[in-house]
Amino acid sequence: MKQFFKYAFAVIFLSGILVSCVKEYESIEVIDDRNVKEYIQKNSLSVQEYNGTGVYYQVVSPGLGAEVQYSELTPAIITIRSLDGKYVAVDTFSNGNRYYNYLGYFNPEAVRVGIKEVLKKSNGTIRIIVPSRLAFGRNGTAQIPGNSSLDIVVKVMEKEKIPKYDDYTIIKYMEKNAMTGFTKTSTGIYYKIGQPGTGSPITIDSTVVANYTGKLLNGAIFDRAVAGSEATFSLVSVIKGWQQAIPLINQGGSIRMLIPSALAYGMEGSSPSIPPFSCLDFEVNVTDVK
Repeated sequence: MKQFFKYAFAVIFLSGILVSCVKEYESIEVIDDRNVKEYIQKNSLSVQEYNGTGVYYQVVSPGLGAEVQYSELTPAIITIRSLDGKYVAVDTFSNGNRYYNYLGYFNPEAVRVGIKEVLKKSNGTIRIIVPSRLAFGRNGTAQIPGNSSLDIVVKVMEKEKIPKYDDYTIIKYMEKNAMTGFTKTSTGIYYKIGQPGTGSPITIDSTVVANYTGKLLNGAIFDRAVAGSEATFSLVSVIKGWQQAIPLINQGGSIRMLIPSALAYGMEGSSPSIPPFSCLDFEVNVTDVK
């Protein structure tokens, strides 16, 4: 009888180990499905599953523009959150949250399929819940941890409406930062002259010596030249926004310029510091004109 209990205990113990192993090694599909459904329920999301893939979507605002194509360059603004809250990227003025490339290159695949097959048209917004196995897998990316299921919101822009979007963005930026006294040019630059300057006038052919600070509209400084280490440049060689606004002052003058993307670095931006279709905030003090 003692021998029976000895072996029975061993069998029960081994069974316990096997059961715990089964729980420990649930498939990623099972884990993803549970996490996604819990997240949807917790946040009361009104989403639908896409063709039994485990990807869920919600059209936040229907596309009102042209039909999107994989072969077209597509501007988009993106926010990303991991369902566990460990990764959050919601700064829509930063590089990781702006896209301008062919839609067919957009990753993860579940997002570009959602844009093409569910949203279908530009000038609209779609929310996509992507399980980790269909996002960036167990390895993740340089920023996104491995095995992260994601909540991704994409606003697909129309290229033709970027100027109107830029203007709206600049106005909101000024309101948020209580910036007053700005004048708008016919090309969409908002400027405010600090000091008009009393020295030589500036033309497109001038070579200018200046200290300046350049910022994105999230406040991130992407370039500067400080007093005492001024930059020297030919005005014809810089962005169009500078070419148009700097001649509004003379040598010794200072100006602040809010420049729409078309007069800055355009749809593509300037990697790595300036995202696609970015408006820019410059404060410039011209110390010499040659």
